[in-house]
Amino acid sequence: MTNINCEHTEQFLNDIYLDRDYLEIKKYANENKIPIMKLETKEFLKSLLLIKKPKNILEIGSAVGYSSLIFSKYSNSRITTIEKSEKMYKIALNNFKKYHKNIEIINEDAIKALDNIDQGFDFVFIDANKAHYRDYFDICKDKLLNKDGIIVCDNVLFRGQISNDDLYERRQTTIIKRLRKFLTYITNLQSYQTSIIPIGDGISITSEIRS
Repeated sequence: MTNINCEHTEQFLNDIYLDRDYLEIKKYANENKIPIMKLETKEFLKSLLLIKKPKNILEIGSAVGYSSLIFSKYSNSRITTIEKSEKMYKIALNNFKKYHKNIEIINEDAIKALDNIDQGFDFVFIDANKAHYRDYFDICKDKLLNKDGIIVCDNVLFRGQISNDDLYERRQTTIIKRLRKFLTYITNLQSYQTSIIPIGDGISITSEIRS
């Protein structure tokens, strides 16, 4: 597996960070090969939440509920999360109940769920089907993002494989091409500013430019 940063750098950062957040859930995800945000990403987003202080957070891609729990712990936000898999939905819901978190979770295809949401959000976190990042992004940008809101997308560098055709397998060609087009799209989007940050598995942060 290719890393987007040097392994010794990642290890150095992991040794510095003192991680006490939902370790039981993190262990379960790792043992069952369920992707969750990396430690470096989590620490960065904690800082972003403390700076931004969002009132409403939307997450696309709940998985086991780890990231929603992090958002709940480090903000006073009302959180809505979407998960297509019924299995993951049930696991996440149980985790929210276990930690007594009032997080709304929707068990539905993300695009269908987004079309039915009629409220605005200050912070949108996209971590679902990579092939549909542009679809999720555009719906949120055009319909759901509040003034001065931000959209954060995780895993946009796809283990570093996005950078070189020699780094990925043929079966991943479609997702790599779509992620490349997506990054080109959001970085050249008129009236919006996007930064791509090579931490964790790569995240992008997009906000509207206001005069």
